[in-house]
Order: sequence, then C-alpha cells, then structure tokens
Amino acid sequence: MRTFRIGFLLGFRQIQRASIWTTTLIIFVMMLTFLNLIAVSGVLVGLIAGAEKAVRENTYGDLVISPHSEEDHILNTQTIVREISTYPEITTYSVRYNGTGELEANFKERRDLKGDADVTGVKVTGIDTQKEDTTTNLSDFIVEGEYLDPNEEGKILIGAYYLSQYAELYGDIFETVEDVHPGDTVRLTVGEISKEFTVKGIIQSKVDDTNLNTYIPEREFRRLFGRIDQNADVIAIKINNPADNIKIKESLLNSGLGDYAKIQTFEESTPKFLADIKKTFNLLGTFIGSIGLVVASITIFIIIFINALSRRRNIGILKGIGISERAIEIAYVLQATFYALAGSLLGALLTYGFLVPYFDANPIQFPFSDGILVADPIETLYKFGILFITTLIAGFLPAWLITRQNTLNSILGRK
Repeated sequence: MRTFRIGFLLGFRQIQRASIWTTTLIIFVMMLTFLNLIAVSGVLVGLIAGAEKAVRENTYGDLVISPHSEEDHILNTQTIVREISTYPEITTYSVRYNGTGELEANFKERRDLKGDADVTGVKVTGIDTQKEDTTTNLSDFIVEGEYLDPNEEGKILIGAYYLSQYAELYGDIFETVEDVHPGDTVRLTVGEISKEFTVKGIIQSKVDDTNLNTYIPEREFRRLFGRIDQNADVIAIKINNPADNIKIKESLLNSGLGDYAKIQTFEESTPKFLADIKKTFNLLGTFIGSIGLVVASITIFIIIFINALSRRRNIGILKGIGISERAIEIAYVLQATFYALAGSLLGALLTYGFLVPYFDANPIQFPFSDGILVADPIETLYKFGILFITTLIAGFLPAWLITRQNTLNSILGRK
C-alpha cells in the first residue's frame, strides 16, 4: 500500500508538471482512438440497422401476424382483429391482403395489337388506406401524385421499381412498364379477370418490399381476387413501447390466437442473413478500429519512454534514496491511466451526447438505407476495456525498461 501511495504521488506530480500542450495532444489522440473504435464499426453496423429500422417502421411493425406454413391465409382474421383491438398497448395495426397479377400500361396507345404488350408481373396488396398510413406512414413515400382516398375506387399506387423511369437507375434488374405517371390508366389482370385503374401515386422508399408492390383498397382487392372470406395474409402491429413486443406476443398466444396464425416479433421475422451481415460489419469495423488502437499504443509508448528517458537521472536518484522500482512504474502507469480515462471519457461524451443524436436526426443517405450510428453501451464498455488495458501496457513497458537499468549508471548518465 505504501508503494502504491508513493507511486500515486509521483504520478500525480508528473501530470501536474507536464506541458499542457503535450497533455492535451495525448488526450486528443486517445479520444480519436476511442472514436475510431466506436464510430467506424458503429457506422458500418448502422447501415444494416438503418435498413432494419426502415423495415420495422414502414413495413412490418413491432409484431407480425402471418399464416401458418400449412395455410394459405390467416385463419379467423376478424377474430384476431377484434382481440388485438382490445389491447391498450397496441397503437395501431394494418390488415393486408397479398396477391400477384399482371400490370399492363399504354394499352390504349398501342396500334399493333399483335405486338408485345407493355406488361410486367406485380405484387398486389389490398389495404385499409387509413390504417396502413397510420401504421407505416405509407403516404410519406409518395414521390408523384397523391395517396389513396378511402372514399374513391379504381385508384392504384405503384411501386417505383415497376416503372422504367425509376428502375433504370438500377440497370435491367427489374421488369418494368414504360412512361407511367399519376393520372394514367393501367390494367390489372388476375387470372381471367381484368380491371382498369387510374394511377393515383408513385411510391418510392428505401424498403424494397414497398418499391416492388402495388396498393389498392382492400374491398377492391377482395372483389378482384375473389377473397370473400376476409382472411388476410399479413397483420402488421405497432405498439406503444417496442421493447414490450415479446410480452404482447406471449399475451396474444395465451389468448389462443396462435391456433389461427403465426405470431412473431419483428426480430423473429427478420431474415438470419441480416443478423449475420451486422456481425460481419461489426467485426470489420473493429478490425479497422484496431489499427488506430495500435497507433495510439505506440504513441503512448514513445511519449512515456521519452519522458522516462529524459528523467533517467531523476529516476536513478529516486531509486538511490530508497524509492522502489515498483513505485516508479506505478507512477508512469498512472500517467497512462489518466490519458486513457480522459480521452475515453471525452470520446464517450462526444459519441452519446452529440454523434448518436445527430445521426439519428440526420441519417447518412445511402441508396438502400438511412444509415445511423449504432453505439451499444455494452459493446462500448468492452472496447473501452481493450483500449484501457492496451494503454496500461504501453505505459508500463517503457517505465519497466528504464527502471531496470543500474542505479549508479542512471545517476551518472552512463549507458
């Protein structure tokens, strides 16, 4: 304990007498190293997290109800709807009917009836227009035209990837129709039944499921597809506190709704490959950040080594008057501890006080997602531990090398 107190006193005095500019520079380097460890992997993981967030908020919600694998549709949909309507924790929900059809455009302008028609296969979703907009904010993604009016019929919303003027940005990946805009008439064919619709709006989102979809009112969907039983294909549910989705799911299952459909949290419905991509990006970011960690460790080593070397005579005198080598080593380790703690604290304040809120409010605009900065506190604490231990080692080694030299040689300046 006495050795530690002496080492603490020596280290404290060294920090007090150190140049303010040198100390500031070292702390700044440690702060940048901390940010490099956290921010690089945070942005890479944020690419996928941003995409997940968009899918959750604008497509599936916090809970997803879908048919059992052996069923084509959700059984007793109206019973399920009545039950979930009684939960005060559930903010809103959207009942959807899914199908596929053939969309034909420019058929009125076609002169050669024997020529190829301007058609493409499409996914068709029947929705309660008001419920869908409340649940997924679908109207926010209208880039041309207007959102569906619940009092109108014969109107359709078309996803951007079905239209050549939008899909051409991605090459020839998607089958499209040409030159379709709001106000144009298109023909939707399902089996032997065809119906003409007026294009009410064009939808473009960073969620592919929205871009590769067409939307019509559910009453028209059921007539067109002959779905008289009202059994839906998907029910997307939003709840007040998304963290409670497991508890709400269990409650729904306990009420017997699991007999009619599969009930999943958003996390359970997310494809496994997305989770694997997040882990890969996190590892990649950590690897890149570790380069900065090595640079910072070398920097600390050099600074403390030069400091200890310049004080070699003083270290020799301290040893000569009875100060133990261990106390001197503790003094230099204390310096490294101060630099690591100060830099990491500033880095954490900058991360959670500015960077995370800033990127939440101003996401990085990537083609497939609104990238955010993901900084999980547990992961941050783990990386701080690595930075802290590495810095302590970088501070201990030069002190250990200097204090191991002969005391008399150190005092006289001999090699």
